[in-house]
Amino acid sequence: MKRVEVDKKNNTAVLTFNKHFYPEEIVERAILDFRDACDASFQSGKLILKPKGSEINAGILGYEFYNYLLALLKS
Repeated sequence: MKRVEVDKKNNTAVLTFNKHFYPEEIVERAILDFRDACDASFQSGKLILKPKGSEINAGILGYEFYNYLLALLKS
């Protein structure tokens, strides 16, 4: 299963992750920290990231979001 799927039609990144590994408060903090780069919403247990600018690649955004989650877990 892919962790980041890109929906090119809607220019979104669809993220799936283990909720036991990524605590809800860490995900919420990351969403707040990424608020300038994208809009985020949950749909059917998946996190949907919609870039705010056309220059932002949705796939890269998704992987950067995951990297940021891991950094938050370490801190």
